[in-house]
Amino acid sequence: MTTLEKVRAVILKMKKKNITEADLKPEARMVEDLKLDSIDMAELMVLTEEAFGLKITDDDVKKMSTIAAAVAYLDERLAK
Repeated sequence: MTTLEKVRAVILKMKKKNITEADLKPEARMVEDLKLDSIDMAELMVLTEEAFGLKITDDDVKKMSTIAAAVAYLDERLAK
């Protein structure tokens, strides 16, 4: 499973009723396009930490404004 596929699976696991697989394009913005609020983002980060075995700081969360940005961040972290 690629990082992109895993990120998509994590977002779908959140069970936000308005998010579908078709919405999860790499350019999709977390807040503007997927309508994730601060509580949703916190849940997403916890699920992402669990899925990838990483600790994500609050500052790093800000780097993940799109799905593609999240994938790039996670790939970079996993490469270390």
